Amino acid sequence: MAAMSREVRRIVVAHLASLNMDPAQIAAELGVSRETVRRDLLNPPPPAPAPAGPDVAAAEADASTLVLLLDEPLHTSLTVLRQTCNGPDTEAQNVASARAAIHAMADHFRDQA
Repeated sequence: MAAMSREVRRIVVAHLASLNMDPAQIAAELGVSRETVRRDLLNPPPPAPAPAGPDVAAAEADASTLVLLLDEPLHTSLTVLRQTCNGPDTEAQNVASARAAIHAMADHFRDQA
């Protein structure tokens, strides 16, 4: 399995910790040392960048769009991701958090293939 980037690993570690996995379980799941997991938990990932402005929104409006109903379980999960990145509860931050999580998980599974 190819190693995931530090940033992606930190996002995945934070997410797995939010699911109440202990560091030893996370280390085994990701194939890293418990010390790496400990460091990742002490240094959470940086905030996900927000979209760059109206030009990005216009370009995305022309592309395929994914619309998710922001029900309570999804809102709770986004809150965990935002808190990990110290982001505010805004639509832009929710979108940025969801995008970062989707990319991180896709990279994780792509590397396992």
